[in-house]
Amino acid sequence: MKKIYFILQTSVVLLLAACSDFLEREPLDQLTDQGLTYTANQCKVYVNKYYTVWGSPSSVFKADVGSDNQLSYSYSQNSDLIDTRTVPASGGGWGTGEWGNIRSVNFLLDNYTKSTELDKAEAFVGEAKFFRAWYYFEQFLTKFGGVPWIETQLGLESPELYTPRAKRHEIADHILADLDYAIEKIPSFSAQESGRVSREVAQLYKARVALYEGTWEKYHAGTVFAGEGDVQKYLQVARDAALAVINSGVFTLDNVGVYDGYHLLFNQHDYSGSREIMLWRKYDLALGIKHGDSRNIGWNGDGIGLTRSLVDAYLCLDTDGKARPASVASNYQGDDNLLNVIANRDPRLTQTMYAPGRPRTINGKDTTLIFTKPSINRSDSEKCPTGYEFCKSLDTDHDQQFLVNSGEKGTPIFRYAEALLIYAEAKAELGELTQQDLDRSVNLLRDRVGMPHLSLDPGYTDPKGEFTAARGYEGVPVSNILQEIRRERRVELACEGFRHNDLKRWRAHHLWNHDKIQGCKTAQFEDLTWLVDFFKTFPVPAGINGGYDEFMNVTVTQWIPECVEGNNYWTDDEGYFAPYKNWIPDGHFKFDPNKAYLLPIPTDQLVVNDQLVQNPGWQ
Repeated sequence: MKKIYFILQTSVVLLLAACSDFLEREPLDQLTDQGLTYTANQCKVYVNKYYTVWGSPSSVFKADVGSDNQLSYSYSQNSDLIDTRTVPASGGGWGTGEWGNIRSVNFLLDNYTKSTELDKAEAFVGEAKFFRAWYYFEQFLTKFGGVPWIETQLGLESPELYTPRAKRHEIADHILADLDYAIEKIPSFSAQESGRVSREVAQLYKARVALYEGTWEKYHAGTVFAGEGDVQKYLQVARDAALAVINSGVFTLDNVGVYDGYHLLFNQHDYSGSREIMLWRKYDLALGIKHGDSRNIGWNGDGIGLTRSLVDAYLCLDTDGKARPASVASNYQGDDNLLNVIANRDPRLTQTMYAPGRPRTINGKDTTLIFTKPSINRSDSEKCPTGYEFCKSLDTDHDQQFLVNSGEKGTPIFRYAEALLIYAEAKAELGELTQQDLDRSVNLLRDRVGMPHLSLDPGYTDPKGEFTAARGYEGVPVSNILQEIRRERRVELACEGFRHNDLKRWRAHHLWNHDKIQGCKTAQFEDLTWLVDFFKTFPVPAGINGGYDEFMNVTVTQWIPECVEGNNYWTDDEGYFAPYKNWIPDGHFKFDPNKAYLLPIPTDQLVVNDQLVQNPGWQ
């Protein structure tokens, strides 16, 4: 049975003490321990609340905002990159909410051995340990590095409150140990109850954590952020955990060879028939479980846009049938307009970014709205600030878009493609990569969209590759094949929330600070002849805004006066969208490599526990 993520309604009893300090209160939504026997069902009900860590589709598909993949209309939503963050007095990601999550899980782990049916309860204890690993990785390791490791409930006098930070590799090892327990105790995908973390999901997450820590320690070696862990060990763990998912034989890629198949993967209401989505969150309007994420990208730009950097990363299908970067492909058509940009490119580009002619809204059998040009003439929260408009996760269902906050599109949480990419990257980092490895990983992803296979010798060196001196890279040398595997990861997982952590573990601050903050060329919207010519031959359904005549007489004629330089958009000295020109005149982010890789510990915590040491650069 395929995995469906339900928002699980529980009948938990809230037992809160009067004191507001989280150390003096019981975990939120806990089952009272009065008369509790920790049966398997009681443990299950307790763990149910942790599944709400995964939100609506926008929590996934806007998670790259502020990276070199995706930008918000709002300059202030790039706090990691603009060097305006200061040491907070309290909170800042290190507060009662974050540590309360750890304490909440520890409550169950401290008490489950009282269970009258321990064998059955341990599966849910495995889930609890999965979520403790999740909290420690997502809340602390990736944001603060080493932190105190707490594996029991604490009281006001607990000595653990005043201990130094554990080293980052020690935290990573604890996380991996929790995941090992989860892998041992949680049922496999085929046996697990619908909607719950499976053994294979825990294996995939283990691979993610190990790859992160292995590459962090490799590429930050010799810097103030260096760790003391065994790089080879972590990379081997990542390789083996990803291979375990692959060898399970349960998963494969969806929509291989299907027209628009990559795009269709991200806009389903029901993933129960998917062989690729390993865990997802389900919505059901009849049960009042819904979201508002279906409306905006069907009707407008949703306040986000793709960067020129991301668009340039997609390979071209060259005249000889081989895949090459735009920088060396003979048939790259340039970027003077959107039609040129998408010509001869990896199909995942036009399945991630809107291109003229893609349906935006479908009402029954008639397409009522198609994409013609980006929403740069709308209000800030509805505009596309870069001209490259995002369409991945688009649900074209008119009813879903029309009913505000009534979306039922599911949220993919874990998918098999990540396991393939982790396996290829870990093997390349270990120096073990073979053509067979590429064929069982990266090339399966390319098969889905009909792109030529990647070879151990790609047959080219990209002069504008992300990890080259031309892009300002000065770190640990990155091989040609590893650069291409990283490109594949960027393209396949674009705007799914991986890019921030990838750039940080690769120590790739140069990509923020070297490349300009740019979108598409603006001149193409001053004269729409190229678009008019396209719609003369494009088979426009009669239901689209009245067809071609409506497009010519209304859409085109209204466009020019609605779009004004300095009002709707700004242009840099190279002719590209510069969404933050008024705030960043030189067009570059200001990521400080001496401190910005980790967040600062809030001041109050340093006062309460004088054993804590502030992160580098924030002293």
